[in-house]
Amino acid sequence: MTEELDSFESLSPEIRRGIDDLGWSEPMPVQARVIPKIRSGHDLMVQAVTGSGKTGAFGIPLLEAIDAELRAPQGLVLLPTRELAGQVARELQIMGNYCGIETLPIYGGVAYGPQLEGLERGAQIITGTPGRILDHLNSGRMKLNRVRLLIFDEADELLSLGFWPDMREIQSFLPRRRQSGLFSATMPERVRSLARSFLTEPEFISLTRGGAESPEEIEHYHYVVSAQTKEKELLRILEDEAPDSAIIFCNTRADVRYLSALLQRNHLDADMIQGEMSQAARESVMKRIKAGKLRFLVATDVAARGIDISDLSHVISYSTPESPEVYLHRTGRTGRAGKAGTAISLVSGLDIGNFRNLEKVNRMTIPERPLPNEASLVEKNAERVRVQIEHQLRELPEHERRTRQEQFLPVVERLLADDEGKQDLAAVLYHYLSGHTEVSTPATPDPVAEDTGPPAEPRAREPGTPTAPGDGGGGRPAGRHRRRRRRAPDTR
Repeated sequence: MTEELDSFESLSPEIRRGIDDLGWSEPMPVQARVIPKIRSGHDLMVQAVTGSGKTGAFGIPLLEAIDAELRAPQGLVLLPTRELAGQVARELQIMGNYCGIETLPIYGGVAYGPQLEGLERGAQIITGTPGRILDHLNSGRMKLNRVRLLIFDEADELLSLGFWPDMREIQSFLPRRRQSGLFSATMPERVRSLARSFLTEPEFISLTRGGAESPEEIEHYHYVVSAQTKEKELLRILEDEAPDSAIIFCNTRADVRYLSALLQRNHLDADMIQGEMSQAARESVMKRIKAGKLRFLVATDVAARGIDISDLSHVISYSTPESPEVYLHRTGRTGRAGKAGTAISLVSGLDIGNFRNLEKVNRMTIPERPLPNEASLVEKNAERVRVQIEHQLRELPEHERRTRQEQFLPVVERLLADDEGKQDLAAVLYHYLSGHTEVSTPATPDPVAEDTGPPAEPRAREPGTPTAPGDGGGGRPAGRHRRRRRRAPDTR
């Protein structure tokens, strides 16, 4: 039976005093299972949700491993956002207050001075975002050669925000002989690729519902949506998930045409396959998605027969399949060749009966996720923007970077002074981000016959000539000047 930590009695008096200050009386489940494993020297992959007590799970053994007499970074915790880096630093500082151990948060958007002073004092634990940490490493202000324990916290978010190149560069500054731990709410293929690159024979621990002993090849979950706002919620989900590639399944040809045009109108790289297209048009679309030149394929189950795409990251059921067996056929198109995949279902009130039946027949429980809200999307997109800009600025010498920022800061402040200026700044930002994405020209599908049963939603234009958002119908064809949304970095 796996050893678990029953109480905090085995901790040093100094760490127990810090834990008392945090108000912890007994170990949380993640702490009970993870602390003994880290103490024994294992590399770990831990699947646990936010708020489960992960900071204590890696923080307590991290403090135990630190040599308080050695004034140098010995623990490194990489996190996706500035706010989270600051929060974890505060908890670790309280836990280590009576041990003589200093925790230093390092992230962008704040002055370098306090961070430089903390590094000069020899802070033993660094918590921060990869971008600013890499700044200090490249300038020689920080050394990681004494790091004993490396932690990735919220690893799925780290990767979804685009930090993969930075983390790989940070790896070159780390000693080979170290212990590593990875914590993530989900375990998609990107997270597992991160584990393969940084961890040695890691043991997997799951504290999510179901408690599987190893990461699943396909992660299943669903969103409950309103039938009236289904397409709007799909756009939010795609923005939040940022899939590399996906098939979106509909039950009718009319829905396929409508949804394909909707995605194109919203500047997403999408095309369709449905039964009335010619073989040449079908083959053209298939060639593009297999070559990684098409991001979203909208299809019916019949039209998608025989599709074999080894690198498909997501399967999305816009419409719940009419039979349980079809769900397995859909989701089996991802998670190929030993890779993980994600299967997402949008379930409205009209679909709930079929959806519960497919769970029962297929003997599976598909967990529900809350829909992303406007605030969470804004925050996630802001972080993605920061990461991309950090990547660009890092190519400049530090003094030139600061000069440029100081030069344009008054301009930014002026633009933020009124609504028109904010709109202009948003347009500049969109132009900048669009300039760092690939241009994709989708194939124009053959004309198709009218359906006898048009979709309940207003009919959209055919995918060959979608309009821009807000356009009354006279927008330019999607085949020109339409840019793809920036992909998250490929970790395969």
